Order: sequence, then C-alpha cells, then structure tokens
Amino acid sequence: MAKEEYRPPMNEFLEMLADLLAEKYFERMDERMRKIPELRRLITAKEASQYLSLSTDTVYRMAASKKLPYLKIGDRVLFDIKSLDQWVERHLIREKELKRQQLKPEAEKGTSGAKPGKESDLLMLDK
Repeated sequence: MAKEEYRPPMNEFLEMLADLLAEKYFERMDERMRKIPELRRLITAKEASQYLSLSTDTVYRMAASKKLPYLKIGDRVLFDIKSLDQWVERHLIREKELKRQQLKPEAEKGTSGAKPGKESDLLMLDK
C-alpha cells in the first residue's frame, strides 16, 4: 500500500500562499527602496514619485509648473535626491510659518477683552 501525502485543506493552503506572496512582495519593495538613494543621485520621475509618496503624474505636473526641482538631459526628466530633500525641508518650513501666522491673530484676540478658553466656558455652565 502506498503512503498517502498529507495535503492541508484548501483554505489553509491559500492562506499560506497569500502570506508567502505578500512576504516576497514586501522584500522586493524594500530592496527597491533601499537601492534608490544608495546607487545614484539622479532618479527618474517614477522613483521620485515613490520617494515623495506622490503619483508619477503629480511629479511630472509639479516639475512642469516649476514647483519641483528637476533636471532635463536630452528627453529624460531626472530628479536630484538632494534637491528633493531640500525642497521637502523648505516646504515643511513654510507650513510651520503659515500656522504661526494663523495663530497670531487668534492670540491677539485673546489678549483683549474677557479671558477666552475653558474658564469662561466653565462659568457659563454654572449659570
């Protein structure tokens, strides 16, 4: 009599296969993401979109409108990683300054007149 092989139920098999595929996918994505900054300074629009977490179309659109620094060599549009990092830093600083400017008028309103905030709210509840 021949020995029968153990076969897991179909659902178990499919779950194992899905886990294996997901693991391989993330390994490959990690390898690709690690290679981008290590291998070269200039990257393609597709790689820049991955680097900035934007769509490729958005990267092209921003480059065409001069909102994103790029380099054109022949027909190729390339992006310098250092320039992209500087662009991100400049953009973050603008966001902080904008929030500060928005908070200034609110702070000025708070200094004139009654005390705003929780104390006045609590007094209203007592009445």
